[in-house]
Amino acid sequence: MAVETEERMISADRFSYLMTEAMLSQTLGIGIGHPIRVFSLAGCGLDEAKFLNELEPTFSLLSWDPYDVKREQVAFLAERFFHEKSRLDMFLADHYAGVTTLEAVGDLIVQLSHDERWAFERIRPRRKRSISRFVLERGRSLNDWAVKPLRVGRTFTQKAGSARENDERVLQRVFDETSPAVTARDDFRDLLKCLAEMVREVRPPVRGIEMTMHQVSIFADATDEGDNSPEGIHQDGADYIVSALVIERDGVLGGESIVYGPDKKTEYLRITLVPGTGLFQADKGSPLWHDVTPIKDDPATPPLYGKRSILGFDMKVVREE
Repeated sequence: MAVETEERMISADRFSYLMTEAMLSQTLGIGIGHPIRVFSLAGCGLDEAKFLNELEPTFSLLSWDPYDVKREQVAFLAERFFHEKSRLDMFLADHYAGVTTLEAVGDLIVQLSHDERWAFERIRPRRKRSISRFVLERGRSLNDWAVKPLRVGRTFTQKAGSARENDERVLQRVFDETSPAVTARDDFRDLLKCLAEMVREVRPPVRGIEMTMHQVSIFADATDEGDNSPEGIHQDGADYIVSALVIERDGVLGGESIVYGPDKKTEYLRITLVPGTGLFQADKGSPLWHDVTPIKDDPATPPLYGKRSILGFDMKVVREE
């Protein structure tokens, strides 16, 4: 049985955590030897209300993620024309790369019925996204981290693992770079240093960390869910991750963050993160897997749509003592 967090702070070294792997181990009666830690902005020493209030509007600057639509369109065609799956898999890679359009599979689209074409044309984006990258180098004293921004570059891929085949995250994608309205903030840089210290707590020799930050907003309405994990149970391919630091959650149901054990079935933790809280855990090379459930519009909460906005972090150790 997974464990949900209690609203109490547990001190671990310099930070206050809402939940740790030690607490989970004690409650579940099993040994969890890799970090699973629920934290808060306040626990990092940040002004939580100020951070949330000033970052929330920046999600309106994000561009729509076009890859969800491309993936769902191809999945729709593959279900209808299952004998064309190999062709459609090849088409998706080219479609992701922007070297071809739906015209290349137009012979299939024209075979759809009226109702099928109606459903096909209603596929639309429900996720906005930007990314940014940084290198953090530790100085001589504890919590002394220098933050250096890196160019995002033209493409982004994830060498990740998934519990299902054909994980589209390995395909090349292009995203906008996160606005300086986010990344140039002093408290955002302090957050990066806080995350670097979380890594150092569990891996003391670390001196250099490369971080990729994902700024993501997911929408849901009365007819469509929003899914930030269409790949299902997975790993991100980084040494450590923050699967989500929630900035905004409004008018939605669902969006539960889940951490699984090595069998990808046993739940170690299931939690609905609220604004200002995040989930830090080991990823690549660990037995931990994770997922997040889709969000649905809460019909009891106007307006007739809802959203969940997060910051996610992939952290790769690049230098140790």
